[in-house]
Amino acid sequence: MADFGNEGMADLYRRPGETSTVYADVSQDASDPRRTSTLRQRTVAEALSQAGAPVENVAAIEAILEQPHGIGGPVSRLIVAREGVVELSELLPGEPLAELIVGHGAVPQLAPLLIQRPRDVTYVVAEVGRDGGEIRLARLSRATAIAEQSVAGETEFITKVHGEDNFLANGRYQHHTEEIWKRNEALVASALDAIVRDSGAELIVLTGDVRARQLLVDQIAPATREILTELPANTRSSGATNEVLQQELERHIASILAHDEYGALERIAAGAGREDGLAETDFWGVLRSLQHAQVDVLVVAPDAMPVDELIALDREPWVAAPTDDTLGATSLGPVPAVDALLRAAILTDARVVVVSPDELPKRSSAAALLRWPTVSSATD
Repeated sequence: MADFGNEGMADLYRRPGETSTVYADVSQDASDPRRTSTLRQRTVAEALSQAGAPVENVAAIEAILEQPHGIGGPVSRLIVAREGVVELSELLPGEPLAELIVGHGAVPQLAPLLIQRPRDVTYVVAEVGRDGGEIRLARLSRATAIAEQSVAGETEFITKVHGEDNFLANGRYQHHTEEIWKRNEALVASALDAIVRDSGAELIVLTGDVRARQLLVDQIAPATREILTELPANTRSSGATNEVLQQELERHIASILAHDEYGALERIAAGAGREDGLAETDFWGVLRSLQHAQVDVLVVAPDAMPVDELIALDREPWVAAPTDDTLGATSLGPVPAVDALLRAAILTDARVVVVSPDELPKRSSAAALLRWPTVSSATD
């Protein structure tokens, strides 16, 4: 359950059977964490029962909430259970969206996950020293690294000497030592280039010895250098903590996601008045485009839906208005409109961006960037 990108969401959306969903603020009260946990479980159990969740789902969710998560500061957890089995349990660091959101029905309520983690960002942490370095490949949806590589270079004559005796010999020794450092970082650079090339990573955070960082940056490929940011700290030294590194990662990942959102909104604003039909800002037009798997990027404002519910379907076209023909698909029943739209987007491999209404043209509730023009625009 730790690895939960969009493919995992699509799988969750496809499975049959009703689900119980809980989004809860699980930040601990440092003065009395046990009391915080007990009160939260009691509140969640009552809310789930009122929503119609079966007892086996309530028990499974309570068991997850009893587990210590080990994350300091504000954090929330999203849990989805079906037939007594927890299918999703995601910790989402950062300020919670609400104290508690609970639901039960045909479609899991994954909007909080898409708000706080719109997509899965792949990134690399490289910690280097003059003897080599460690490289970790990670994803935003994973609690631990998905791959790790240690690069060990030469260690003989790795330390420079100081003193005035035999200046010429010392000079040759210093030069030899510098060459060893350079060769060691060339090994790290080669490994780092390969990882970036094969993984499609969008960010590298580089830390470690200052001279090692300089030598590494001089030897990496241009494509690697483009996504690299240096952290002026040696997290590889004894006694170092990862707090500063974690803050740097969070800041840069947030910047990547904000750039995604800005780019989508900018393209929608630019295309809203054009005749090429590649931007849709009408809610019902967006719905029709989702039904045709035409949406490349779905932008939604959850608090501005013009209808409370839409119909979820068991197969294509995945979503329908209450009056629509379901084209042979079986209705799963009415679900909250935003959940129906998000499900249809994920199941048709569209990217999702969640915004507030005032960020969309004419304060729309939904907009989309399309994969191909609408029929009317293409034939005009």
